[in-house]
Amino acid sequence: MEFYQLEQFVKIVECGTISKAAEELFISQPALTRSMQKLEQELGVELFSHGKNRIEINENGKFAYLLAQNVLRDAGNLKEQVRQFDRSRRTISVGSCAPAPLWDIMPTLTSLYPEKRLVSEIKGEEELLSGLLGGAYQMIITDRIYENADIYSVFSCSEALLVNIPRLHPLANATGGLLFADIEKYSMLLYAKTGVWEDIVRREMPNAHIIMQEDRDSFEALKRESALLSFSTELSIKRFGNVDEAIVLPVLDESAKIDFYCHVLKKNRALLAEFLEQYE
Repeated sequence: MEFYQLEQFVKIVECGTISKAAEELFISQPALTRSMQKLEQELGVELFSHGKNRIEINENGKFAYLLAQNVLRDAGNLKEQVRQFDRSRRTISVGSCAPAPLWDIMPTLTSLYPEKRLVSEIKGEEELLSGLLGGAYQMIITDRIYENADIYSVFSCSEALLVNIPRLHPLANATGGLLFADIEKYSMLLYAKTGVWEDIVRREMPNAHIIMQEDRDSFEALKRESALLSFSTELSIKRFGNVDEAIVLPVLDESAKIDFYCHVLKKNRALLAEFLEQYE
């Protein structure tokens, strides 16, 4: 039998009539009837009870319908898994909970695996973990270690949060560092695509007036020209620089420092062995 016969059979059951199924399948009713007759011959049983001017699915057909649904679903899963395997051979997909770890990791991967297509994205921790376990990512970067026997992890980097204070701001005379509680009293400029850092800032400063900026250039321009507080890190300053004459102080809360870890499935560790060796 052919898969198209099972698809046609399932469509007939779901539509209730051959005529309606033929219409949705864009084939003629006689052609669909002949296809079902051939399917019955191949199975050696009748799937339909034939009455005057109509047919109805019988008990054999009802059972076959359940099995056909499973076969078609399994075929769909097989197709997706094979495609995903093919993508994994040609593509390294990396998901991260924050942008900074990617700034060094992606160029390193490009250098080590020039024949591969590289893609990366910022996602939440739950999506990253499920994506790694499901094969959507070859590697993820998060701020935690997982107690999972299937996952291999290495330390990637650390990042600490800093606050940028314009010279004319009321906090300009602060020294040593500030707490989130000190900063929360003032309006803040925040870049939107910071992943877990945005979650931390919103959690630690629930009452703060935050002005979000989606565009990096707009964020940097406002940071230079406004009297608003803003956040950066030593990694972002290294990459983008900082506002001239701004006072930069560390955020002293424990939650203002993150250790990042790279995670791969142990069964796929060999695929990224050259990369992982640099962090082991």
